[in-house]
Amino acid sequence: MSLLSRIFPPSLTQQIESQRLKWRNIPGLSPALQQLVATPLPDFNADVFSIPWLAFDFETSGLDANQDRILSTGSVKVQSGQILLASAHHQYISSDSQVNAHSAVINHITPEMLSDGEALDDAMEMLFLRLTGHVAVVHGKMVERAFINAWLRTRYDTEELPILWIDTLELERRYQQARRQMHNDLRLSSLRREYQLPDYPAHHALCDAVATAELLLVQLQSQRQVRVQGKCLPLNACLCG
Repeated sequence: MSLLSRIFPPSLTQQIESQRLKWRNIPGLSPALQQLVATPLPDFNADVFSIPWLAFDFETSGLDANQDRILSTGSVKVQSGQILLASAHHQYISSDSQVNAHSAVINHITPEMLSDGEALDDAMEMLFLRLTGHVAVVHGKMVERAFINAWLRTRYDTEELPILWIDTLELERRYQQARRQMHNDLRLSSLRREYQLPDYPAHHALCDAVATAELLLVQLQSQRQVRVQGKCLPLNACLCG
């Protein structure tokens, strides 16, 4: 069984509980943040497949959260091992700044797409509402985490939401290290091919969110099969908070 207690070490859960208490004492939190930090962590005796997930992705103008900006967000919920496509949500983020040519080549987001987009504050409020009671699932959390933290610093002079993160990139890195079969290419599209998942359009926030959710389901199922064969890998070193 892939119990949360096997995946997340006790020290991490204690750390997140302390963060929850700190956040609950911050004055002026938005309604969504108030709800998020007031919601208890999941039952750590539960199976990871039974805990609601929110897979999400940001498309950004670059990788520096202090200089660059979020261009679009996409997310989808997962419950009981099923991706709830009816819950899929995608939005562009409005901005007065110019879209730089380099990011436009990668994600094909143009100024016209952003002209009717949501304000960043509203987009973050929506994300926090959707994250409430869910485990955050991303591929390469250094991007999403950094941009969320940058936004939180500007509004509340603090960072690090009290949530659990599962990073499919780090999960795969640890799996490969445990098997001593390291590959250099840990991109989402490459890992999906390795697990025989279909190709999706890359660098679209919603497509990448769905692709990440599918990848995690296959990764966890693969580890279940390995454990049945008696070759248990250190899951609590693979998933991260």
